[in-house]
Parts: sequence; C-alpha cells; structure tokens
Amino acid sequence: TDTRGNSPARAPSRPPRARRPPRSPKSAQPRSQVSMKRATNSAHFVAVASTRLISSPQSAFQDSKLDRACEAIYELCSASGYKHVAKEFPHTVQDLHAVYVTYISLDSSLHMKLWRTRYSLLLWLGVLLLNPFDIKSIVEDDTTFIAGLFQSCSTALKDAGPTREAAAFCLATMLNRKDVPAVYLEKLVRQTAVLVERLTTENKNAFQTLGAVETLAAIFKRGDRTWLLLIARKAFEAIRPCFENWECGSFRSLKHVAVKLAARVGISVLKPRSAPWCYSRGKRALLENKFKILDERKDHIEDESDNHENIGLEDGRFQDMLESVMETLLRAIVDTDTRIRWSGAKGIGKIASRLPRGLADDIVKNVLSLFDDTGSRDDDNAWHGSCLALAELGRLGTLLPVRLPEALSALTAAITYEFRRGNHYVGAHVRDAACYVAWAFARAYAPKVLAPHLPSLIEGILLTAVFDREVHVRRAAGAALQENIGRQGFQIFGDVGIKLTQALSFFTLGSRDRTFVEIVPAIAKLGYWELLFRKIIKERIRHWDSPIRHLAAKSLYALVSSIDDKATRHGVVHRVILMLSDLVGQSRDLASRHGSLLALAHVTQALGTLDSNHLSEKLSAIVPRLEAARFYRGKEGSLVRIAACSLIAALASCGCQLTVKAQLRLLDALDHSSSHAIEAVRIAAAAAARLLTTSYFAISNSNFISQPGERLLSRIVLKYIGAIREPATANASRGACNFLGALPARLLIADDSTLDAIVDALLVRSYRQDVVAGERDAETRRDALIALKHIVSAIRSRHLTESRVLKLHSAFVQSACHDFGVDQRGDVGSWSRIQGLQAAVNLSAVLHHRRKKARNGSKDRIVPCLVGRAIINSHLVLAARPFISVNSRFRWGGGESEELCCALLRNMGEQLDATRSISLLLMPEFFQHAPAVPRKKQIEVLLFTDAKKRDIPGRLCACLVLGGFYHDALLDGLIQSAGCGDSKISCEFRHALVQQAVVMSKSLDYADRIGLAKALMLKVRALNRPVPAWSVEERNRFHLPFLRCLAALVDAGALHPIFQTDVKGSVATGSLAYHLVSSLSTLIASPRLAKQVSKTCAAADSLLAVLSATAATSPLLANLSLAALVRSLTSPFPRIRAYVAEQLYTRLIELSIVNECFLDTEKLSLAQVLLGNAAWGVSTCMFHLEDTVSQLTQALVINNDDVDIQKPARRTPQRSDELDSYTCLVRDAGY
Repeated sequence: TDTRGNSPARAPSRPPRARRPPRSPKSAQPRSQVSMKRATNSAHFVAVASTRLISSPQSAFQDSKLDRACEAIYELCSASGYKHVAKEFPHTVQDLHAVYVTYISLDSSLHMKLWRTRYSLLLWLGVLLLNPFDIKSIVEDDTTFIAGLFQSCSTALKDAGPTREAAAFCLATMLNRKDVPAVYLEKLVRQTAVLVERLTTENKNAFQTLGAVETLAAIFKRGDRTWLLLIARKAFEAIRPCFENWECGSFRSLKHVAVKLAARVGISVLKPRSAPWCYSRGKRALLENKFKILDERKDHIEDESDNHENIGLEDGRFQDMLESVMETLLRAIVDTDTRIRWSGAKGIGKIASRLPRGLADDIVKNVLSLFDDTGSRDDDNAWHGSCLALAELGRLGTLLPVRLPEALSALTAAITYEFRRGNHYVGAHVRDAACYVAWAFARAYAPKVLAPHLPSLIEGILLTAVFDREVHVRRAAGAALQENIGRQGFQIFGDVGIKLTQALSFFTLGSRDRTFVEIVPAIAKLGYWELLFRKIIKERIRHWDSPIRHLAAKSLYALVSSIDDKATRHGVVHRVILMLSDLVGQSRDLASRHGSLLALAHVTQALGTLDSNHLSEKLSAIVPRLEAARFYRGKEGSLVRIAACSLIAALASCGCQLTVKAQLRLLDALDHSSSHAIEAVRIAAAAAARLLTTSYFAISNSNFISQPGERLLSRIVLKYIGAIREPATANASRGACNFLGALPARLLIADDSTLDAIVDALLVRSYRQDVVAGERDAETRRDALIALKHIVSAIRSRHLTESRVLKLHSAFVQSACHDFGVDQRGDVGSWSRIQGLQAAVNLSAVLHHRRKKARNGSKDRIVPCLVGRAIINSHLVLAARPFISVNSRFRWGGGESEELCCALLRNMGEQLDATRSISLLLMPEFFQHAPAVPRKKQIEVLLFTDAKKRDIPGRLCACLVLGGFYHDALLDGLIQSAGCGDSKISCEFRHALVQQAVVMSKSLDYADRIGLAKALMLKVRALNRPVPAWSVEERNRFHLPFLRCLAALVDAGALHPIFQTDVKGSVATGSLAYHLVSSLSTLIASPRLAKQVSKTCAAADSLLAVLSATAATSPLLANLSLAALVRSLTSPFPRIRAYVAEQLYTRLIELSIVNECFLDTEKLSLAQVLLGNAAWGVSTCMFHLEDTVSQLTQALVINNDDVDIQKPARRTPQRSDELDSYTCLVRDAGY
C-alpha cells in the first residue's frame, strides 16, 4: 500500500504533484483569501483526524470525538460555505464504505443531537462519490450500497436544517455517476412531481419537496447531457405547479430553487456552445487601452449566424418547453424576492447566449420594454430584475452594440430611480443594480463601442457616486466609475480620470457627510462644477430626506466658496436667489420649501457681503411670505421654521441692507419661534437672534458706546425678562432664557438695573427648587445656566461686581452642581450639573483675565452710570458723565477655588460618562485660570501625571489622600459610580475604591487609618436624619450606592482598624465602630426605609459584613448587628424576609468555621436549622413566624427587647361594591 493507505490493485496512487512555486507572503494576499485558506486547511486537518475515528461501527453508534470533529467541520462550513470546505475532505476510496456504515449506524434516538455529525458525513460521502473509479471496485455489494445510500439521502431530505443541503449534494453526486442505474434518477423525478403536487394542493412536506428540487437542480448543474435530455421534460413538468400560483405562494425558497432548476433545464436542451454571433472583445488588457484599440469581431457575421448548425435546440421536440422556460424566467425577474430575480436574470443570459440571433434579440427587446412600460414605473422589483438581466445579457455578449443606445438610455433612467411608496421611497436596490450594469458594460465592450456614450454615462455614474443617499449605492457607483475610466476612458479623460478614481475611492465614499462637503468641491475643480451645481439645485435640495437636503445645502456652500473670482461668485449667488426665492413662497411641497430655504441661507453665507438692495429686499421678504401663507403649520413645519431662522442668521451675518421695519419684522418672526415646543427650533431662533441683534442693534464707534432707547429695551430686553418671570408655558420660559443669553453686550449693560434684572431673573430660573408653570423643568434650569454663561462672556469682567459674582458662583457651584433631578427620561439633573461646571470655569477665566489687567496699575473697578443721552451725527451715544464710585473689586480667592475644585472632583467620579469626561476636560482649564487652588500641585500630580499608565478610577481614588473637603467630595462621587450597579465601569470604580481604602487602612498615620471610617459614619448618620445641604433627590440617589459600597468596604477589610477593640473600652476606634453599627441598625429599622426593598436589603448586606468582621474581635458589635438583622426578619414584606434569611444563613455557615467566634457551634447550628425550615418568602401573616423569630433570639443570645415584631395592622372588612370587579378589569387592561 502507498502512504495514503491505497491498494495498488484497487486504486493506484496518483502521480506525484509538481512542486509549487513559492507563495507570496500573507500580507500581500487579500484578507478574504487568507481567511478562506485558513478555514479550508482547518477543515482538512479536522477531516483527516476524523478518519481515525471511523472503524466498523455497529448499531446505535456514537463517538464523542467524532461528534466534536463534525461540529468543528460544521462551524467551518457555516463560515466559508460547504463547497469550499468539502474540497479538503480526505478522498481515499476505502473510506467510502466505512463512512457509509458509520452514517447508517448512528443512534436514531439522538437524531436531533447528532445532526452536525450527519451533515458532515453526508458531505464526506458526496466528496468520496466523486472518485472516478467504478463503484464495484470500491464496495463489495454495489447494488445494496446504492439502494441504501439513496434511501438514506431521501430520508435526510426531509430535514429542515442544513442536513437537507448536504443530503442533496450527496444524492446529486451519486446520481451523476455513470455506474449508477438511471432508474434511481427517474424515481427521484417521479417523487419530486408527487411532492410538488401535494405541496401545492395540500401544503404538506414542504422541506422534503425543497430537498428534492435542490437535488434535481444540482444534478442538472453537473450531470451528463445525454442523460439529462431524457428527463428534462419530466423534470420541468414536475416543478411546473410551483409557477402556476406565482403571486400568492408563501414558500419562497422552493420557488427560488425551482427557478434555478427551470433555467438549467432550458440550458440542458440547448447545444453547449455560445452562439458565434454574440459580441466578444477577445483578449484584452488594461494597459493596451492607452496605446491601441484591440481587434474585435465584426457585426457582419449576423447574416451567416442565424443558420449556424452548432447553436439552438438539440431536439425540436423541446421548443414548446423552452418557450415555457423563458416565460417562467421573464416572470421571475419581476418577482418580489431578490434571489428569484437574480436566478432568473442569470438563466435568461445563459439561455440567450445559446439561441439564434433573432430569438435572442426578442429576449433583449422584452427585457428593455420593461423600462419603457408606464405600468411598471412604480414596480421597483421589475426594474431591479431587468437591470440584472441586462447586465447578464451584456456580460455574455448577447446584447449587441446595435442595442447599446437603448440599453444605456434604460441605464440612465435606472441609475436615478426613486419611487415614493407611503411615507418612504424605494429604489436603492435598483440604483445598485444599475451600477452593476455600468460595471458589466465596461468589461464587456471595447472602448470604440462605448466611446460615443461614455461621457454621458460617466456623468450619471459620477452624480450617483457623490450624491446618493445609500452608502452601498455610492460605493457601487464608485466601482463602476473606476471600471469605466480604467477600461474605457483613459484616452478620453487622461489624468482627470485618474484623479476622479482617486477621489471616489471605496473609503472616501463611506461617509455621506464627507462626500457631500469635501469630495464635491474637489471634483468640481476637475471640470464638473456646472454638472454638480445643476444636480444640487434641481434635485438634491428637494430630496425627500431632510438630512440629504441639509447636506445638499452644505455642498452648495462649498461649491460657491470654491469660486475664487468675486464677480463670478456674485453672479452665481444672484442666479441661485432668483431661482429659489420664488419657489419658497409658491411651492406647496414641503421638501422644496425646506431645501430652498437652506440653500438660500448657505449661499448667502458663502457670499460674505450682500451689497445688492434688490437681492436684500427679495431675501428679507421671504420669511413674511412664509408666515402669510401659513407654511409653518402642518406636518414637519418645524423644519421650515428652522430653515427660516437659518436664513435670517445668514442675512444678518452677511450685513444685508435692511430697513428698520424689516429688522423688526424678522425679530418678530424669531420671537414667534422662541417658544416653540421643539428644542431645535428654539436653538435655531436663539442663534439667529444673536446674529440679528449683534448686527443691527449693537452699533458702536471707537469712542462711545451707543445707548439703546427705551422702546428698544422694552421691545427686546424687558419683554423677555417678563416672559422669564411669569412664563405661560415651560417652552416660553426656555425660549426667553435662550434669547436673553443671545443678546449683545450693548443691550445687556444698558444700565445697572437692567443687568441686575436679567441676572436675577435667570438666577431664579436656574435654582433646582424652581417651579415653572406648576412643575419643575430641567430644560429651563439648563437654558438659564447657558444664558448666564453667555452673559458673563459678553459683559466681561468690567461689570462683574462682587455681589454679582457671589450670586453667580452660588448658582453655578452650590445649586447647579447639586442638581440631581430625575424624571422618566433619567438623570435630567446632569444637564444642569454640566452647564454649571462649564459656567463656573468660564466665570473664573473671565475674572482671571481682569486680574491680569489689574496688575498693570488699576486698583478699583467702577461701573459707568448709563444715563443721559445726546444725539451726535444722528447716532445715539452716551453722554460723557463721570463714573459713580462703586467699588466692584472681587478677588477670586482660595475658598471659591476650593469649592469649584471639589465640584469638579465629585463630578469626575459620577456615574454618567458625559459628566466624567466634561469634568476631566474642564479641570486643566480651571487650573490655568484660577489664581489660588489649595493643593493644586498635588492634584495635578495625582490626576495628570502618568495618566496613560493608570485609569481614571485609580487616579481619582488616589486623590482621597488629599483630605479635607476634597476627600468628602471625591468620596461622594466615587460612591455613586462604585455602587450604581454591576456594569463594567462600576466594577472598575468599586475595585479601585476598595484597593485605595485597604491601602489607607494600613497607613502608619492614625488619622489616615480612620479617616474613611469617620466619613462613612457621618454619611450613615446623614441618611438617618435630614441634612439641610442634601435635597430629597440627592438623598434618594445616594442611599443605595452608599450601602452597597459600605458592604464591599467592610467585606474587604478596609474598616478593620475600627473593629479591633471592643466598644467597652475607651479607645476612639471602638466608639467610632459602635456609632457606625448603631446608625446602621437605626437605618434598617426606620419606617421610611421599610417599604423600600432594595435599600433594606443593601442595609442588611452592610450589617452582615459587619457581623463577619466583628465575630471574633468585637462580640458586642456583632451582637448589635445580629439583633438588627433578626429584627429585619419581622418585616411585613416577604422579599425582605427571604433575602435576609438566605444571606444570614450563609453568613452563619461561614461563622461556624471562624476561630474564637462569639457564638458556639451548637447555637449556630440551631439558628441555621430555624432559618432553613421557615417559609420566609411566603406571603402569609407574620403571626405564623413569631415563634421562629423568638427561637432565633434565644438561640443567638439576643435580648427580646431588641427584636420588636412588626405586626401588620388588621384590616376591617369593607362593604364590597358591585363595580369593584369591573374597575380591576379596566385597570389590569391598561386603560
């Protein structure tokens, strides 16, 4: 025998293979090929290993090693496909009988468990049957073997899983062998006909029918044509019922395979040669396009090709069947299933390439007619299937150059296809298929054929690659563009084509924003400016999707900005304004109005300055026309409002010449949008108001500051102050805050009373206890803080007096940073905390800037008295009146810096990622501006030194050594993150906190050892009684995380120093431990906590941790904690009783092995028995558990006075109402 175990008499060994050339390194191979090679190599190793597991099994065979090997093979097949993996199976002929016997000997009782094993063995049998040797020389009884394998595979065709596919592969391989009798193939065809008929009439045996049709399809793919011609008509008639009820069929997989089989049946009855009249480019190379035009076959051979004897039907009897097949395939390309359309298109292309030219041309005309049919305009499936068929016809040469103009006309229409269906548009798959058609044409035709049509084709592909909404369509168009330029248009486009292909690469087209904003200007410089401009103006700004309209406006801005010549730019802007200004006020289409407004706004901004009075009047009249036509109303009217605000902002930014009446009219339009219910509208209105008031209401010269008139103040400032003080709705309050924050300094500092009124009104709205329209509003608090931040930046340090700074600092640090409001949206107080931190850091930066100026000699800061007006040169200016003597010096001291630094440190340890990241970013900025921060150097070293080596939780926990207020602030934040749950970040914070606490507990300094314990004890006391500094939200938010962290710290031994001495001694640590345990006992027994199950269970966990920590060192502390735990067993809530009993039972088991425990083993065992036998989680009355609790107190040596059973109050029977049951029914139904 040879090295593979083959006998020379039976199966001679194969000749030695030629030595392969050295392979290229893996880095140079595509990733898909490398992964495919790895998968196939793994399959080969697994399959070779599994050969050793095949012996001579008996009935009910099962081998765990074989099962695991087959599971590995199935996973590889799932990843790479069974066709690639099956090639690597061992194909030694003597394995055939062993694998077959192994398959039929598998334990039938484990049918569902061993399906992977059967799947792998069937694939292996299929590969072994490909062996060219006669089957009689491989097995002893070939008749029995063939009959048994046919029966086994037929049975496996009933499976609903992958085993059916493997059985179809194995059965098709066997029936394609010449030494297998044809009777089995005829039997399979008859079975298929019966199964299909039964499925269409009785809806039975769906998977078995699918498996039988799959087997026939595989046979017709690789079978001998001599045999296939004998069963072709029978096979087609067997599957014909699948196509009779085409529209209402539900089993789509069967139809897909049936279409495949029909196409292969049609191919099998035709002569296996491509028609000589088909177009062929012959041999071609990419580099040769630059130097010469390749020779190609002439079209004059059409005269002699129609009567060629080597093409057409093999037998005239199949003509009617071939017509039925073509009818089926033409119906398949308009099916609703993509797989069916794709199979039908491939079948049409292959059959047409073997037909005479006249018949093939009829097929081409039939496919092209679908693009011109008005009835199929709204049928996206028909367009998609026709594009696929067109690509196949062109790829196989059936679409001759004579039909190319019609095909390219259809391609131009398909590449922009989009049809509205309900509230959305369809057509992305049609455009993707059209790009595939363009790609196929570039490879199918010579440059001379496509040259007349190439410029228009490139333009259509280019616009799709740049402006399409879907990323896969853009990338498909980019690939088609590269193919057409590389193979067809190098002589036409030259270097421009190379630059186009580089700009429209696979990765650059992946981002839609980047394509619209960055790629469009780059392509415009290559000579396509006018083409892109027309596409944006006529289509993209009117797109149905609002993000596309926004991107189109930005792209238009980039196009206009790319024009260097100022006169040309003015001409383009004038052209756009004249085209779109009338469309905004007249069009009833929302997309057109919205897109036109956005385009006008961006084009006006791109211009820079607008000097034309005619264009200014035309643009300023757009917004009043919108209001008069009531275009703000209706669905998505908010989009028009936002676009109108953008237009007003653009007019103000470019210095448009407006009359006073027009200015006030635009201001009124913004005023109406300021109280809109949608936040995006309010933000857009505030941004436009900032530019409008700055451009037209903040006129100043170099010597004087013009003072606003009383009418202007009442029209703008006082109006919004009143809206803040007495808001009609919460939206009105939010909008007023946004508007006040957007006002320029000239209107803010009109006089001291105005500025104080603005600041006071905003401060009132920023407090966490503030109520707007009857309820607390988080958005109003956030917007008020943002407005105060903008006002501080606008008025600068000159008008920041001591009283104002103290008010602002208190609002930012003491109020906003302690806003822990929660509603159904979650932690809405984080909005105020973030804005408060940013505003406080901004305030310190502004004051630091003034402090630098003070070093130049100025000692006092005084505020001008803005009174007295005079008219000079028709401008309103401030009369020269001396400053009033108001000492406004405020030195930002260490106390303010420490308070703000504590707020930053606390928010660094918060639960939310946004709060942590913003606080971490604000800390360096604060250190840069703040003049005096206690322990600044230490904080910088702990937080920012070696930041890459340590994570944020570890750095923050290291800052606990700072002590003082820093310690308390950090501990509050760390507890919130460490005890909020079991997320990854919570576990990291909890681990870092426990590690730092353990390190501090081992410190030599006594104050460091008990510092954390003191802080924890004070916080437990704060939970027991109200603390003025804590709000109700803060207390509720802090309660549960603190108890969880306390339990973790005690379990880790971080509080071990305070549990060393018994409380009877006079040592301070003992007194501290006693107060901690007594506070926990009081907390778990408080009526306020009794109804909160999670918090009560967390408090019980803390007491259980104390019990374990003090069992051997402090009996009195252990007894106190144990008494509190037994008291919690008397809770009226079953969940609390069950949880405490279960955890206490576990702890008592642990105490039974502790040396020097304060309780002996007998008492602990008795307590465990009592805890285990009682039904603590049953919703019964507590009177049944009184005896168990009393026995527990005696067993654990607990004073009965320390355990007070909480007896539930007896309910007095009430008179029942006849409507009670109906009320419960309505409530349970959710009404």
